[in-house]
Amino acid sequence: MDVEVHRDPVTGARRRVSRTVRGTREEAEIALARLKVADHERRLPTSGTRVRSVEAAFELYLGAVEAGVVELAPKTLVTSRSAATTMCATILPDGHRFGDVRLGSMSWQEIEQCFAAMKAAGKGADWVRRCATVLSRALELARKRGLIDANPCRDAARPRSTRVKPFSPTVDEMRTLLAVARDRDPELGDMAVLLAATGMRKGELQALIWRDIDLNKSEVHIAAAISDGGRGVGLVRKATKRSDWRDVPLTTSAIEALERQARRREQLVGVRPEPDEYVFPSEVDEMRPMRPERLSRRWVAVRGSSKVTLLHLRHFAATTMLDAGESYRTVATILGNSETTLHLHYDGRTDVGKRRAIGTLELG
Repeated sequence: MDVEVHRDPVTGARRRVSRTVRGTREEAEIALARLKVADHERRLPTSGTRVRSVEAAFELYLGAVEAGVVELAPKTLVTSRSAATTMCATILPDGHRFGDVRLGSMSWQEIEQCFAAMKAAGKGADWVRRCATVLSRALELARKRGLIDANPCRDAARPRSTRVKPFSPTVDEMRTLLAVARDRDPELGDMAVLLAATGMRKGELQALIWRDIDLNKSEVHIAAAISDGGRGVGLVRKATKRSDWRDVPLTTSAIEALERQARRREQLVGVRPEPDEYVFPSEVDEMRPMRPERLSRRWVAVRGSSKVTLLHLRHFAATTMLDAGESYRTVATILGNSETTLHLHYDGRTDVGKRRAIGTLELG
C-alpha cells in the first residue's frame, strides 16, 4: 500500500508513505484510511526514522523520558528500562525475539504470546502487567509519531493479578514493636512512630524538611518524596506519588517524636535544625536525605523476629482508621490515595459499616 502525503515542511519535497498489509482487500482499505487520517492529523514522521522494531520503539520511548518529553519518576524509569529489556529478550513460539518484531506487522496476538512466554519463564502476573504498561506507553508514543497506525497493546489481554488482603498489625502489636524499636534505635523508633501515626509513605518521610513541620498547628505538610533513580542519577526529591500535597494532623505521640528528633539533631550539630534541613537526614550531611536501603536495613535490624515491614505501618494506619468507622474518603485524603485505590488495597479488619449493614439481616 503506497500513498502520497503532505510535502516535507522543511524541504518542500513530495513524500510517499508505504505500509505492508497481509490480509484481505477490506483490511488493506481500512489500513489505507488510517494512514490518511494519520497524515491529516500530522502524525506521520517528517523525515527518515530507524524505529522499525519493538526494541527500537522502546528506545524511542526511553529516550523521550530521558529528554524530558515524557515525564516519569526516576524509580519508574529504572523499572521501565528493566521491563523493556525483559520483553525484548523474550522468545516467541516461532523462535523470534519479541524485540525484533516489526512495528508495522505487529499484532495483539504476538503481544499475548509474549505475555504467555514471560509467565512460562516464571515471571509473576504483576510484573507482566507492569511490563505491559510500559509496552503500551511505548507503542502509544510510536503511534503519535506516526510510526504505527494503532496501538495493538490495547487489544491484548493482560494476565490477571491476584489480590491478597494486606497484613496489618494490631494496636497492641504496634505498641510492643515501637517500644522495642525506640529502645534499640531511638531515631528509627521515632521514624516508625511518624509512619504509623500519619500513614505516610517511606519516601515521603525521607523527604520531610523542618519547614514542613508546624508544631503550633500540630500538622505536617506532605508534598514530596525521595526516589532512587539508580546509577548515574542517585536520590531525587520529587513530587508525591499523585503529584499532590496534603496536610495531615499530628497525634501527640508524633509531635513528641519530632521534638525528640529536633533535640537529637541539636545535640549532634550544636544548633537547632534549619528550615531546609531534612528531618531525618543522611548521617554525613543534614542537607541530604537518608538513603532508602539504609533505612530498610536499620528497620530489619531493629524489628528482630517481627514480620512487620515499614509498609505495614501504612497498612496499620489505614486499617485502624477504617476500623474506627472513618469514611474511605477521609482516610484516602489522609493517606494521599484515591478513594478507588483505597477500596482496592485496604479494608478494615472489622469494618464498622459492613457489620452495621449485616446486623440489619439478623433473624434471631
